Amino acid sequence: MEELEQAKQLFKKRKKAVTIIIGNQKGGVGKTTNTYLIAYTLAKLGIKTLVCDLDPQSNSTKALILTKSQNSNEIMTIDKTLMWGVQQRDLKDLPVSIIENLDLLPSYIDFEDFAKYLYKNTSNEYEETHLLEPLFEPLKEDYDIILIDVPPLSVEVTSNAVMFSDYVLISLQTQDDSMTGAIEYIKTLVKLKMKYELGIEVLGALPMLSNSRGSVDKLIIESAKEEWGEDLVFETVIPQMERIKRFSINGITDEDRFDRKVLEMYEKVVSEMLSKLIEFEE
Repeated sequence: MEELEQAKQLFKKRKKAVTIIIGNQKGGVGKTTNTYLIAYTLAKLGIKTLVCDLDPQSNSTKALILTKSQNSNEIMTIDKTLMWGVQQRDLKDLPVSIIENLDLLPSYIDFEDFAKYLYKNTSNEYEETHLLEPLFEPLKEDYDIILIDVPPLSVEVTSNAVMFSDYVLISLQTQDDSMTGAIEYIKTLVKLKMKYELGIEVLGALPMLSNSRGSVDKLIIESAKEEWGEDLVFETVIPQMERIKRFSINGITDEDRFDRKVLEMYEKVVSEMLSKLIEFEE
């Protein structure tokens, strides 16, 4: 993978993590799946990666804790969650190791209280959108890439995440409401970018098929290319794969040809992602 060495040189030169939100306004479009499988693949390629789970459903947290158990036979418990760190105004000691080169900043159901905490502890709109930024900035010194899993329809979390991120990767399930959610998400992003003069960019849109034989799926991908340009839509398309569903229940494994088929697919995704990243950064 030629772009891998280029990317490693890029990270070395930057000296702080490239931070990427995996986003879409719609729920159930593969954001979490893409987050932990991209992160796992990056780690296996030797890129030091942190997954930040900003979703109170904590599905990334659950999948990665199960992955740790699969790889080490160790029962893992989380003592301090993201919300605890936010209340302490310090996240530095929260990341936990999953496998070599992959850490997790874990979430839990208590993160549902973030909006309540936010409005109680801020006095204006700027403070509301920038509460998380100073907490996340110190983490960037320890990683090459930080991937952020955000919940759908949470203005407070999305706005805060955008403030300290470099890119957004759109998770695009090939359904009409997913496309609508992606368009709305980008509109929100553009408003925040202009209002606060941010440098954040859309890295690309990764299609995930709802039905590999469906005409609607092809139409959605073509619509995405027309909406954003062919260069922004990934050539790699994630098909429906039963093993992906199993990873969310049992954790990520690399034991048989079905595992390998999924992981090889995500190696292609990561290869494309790194190429797009290098192009943007240069």
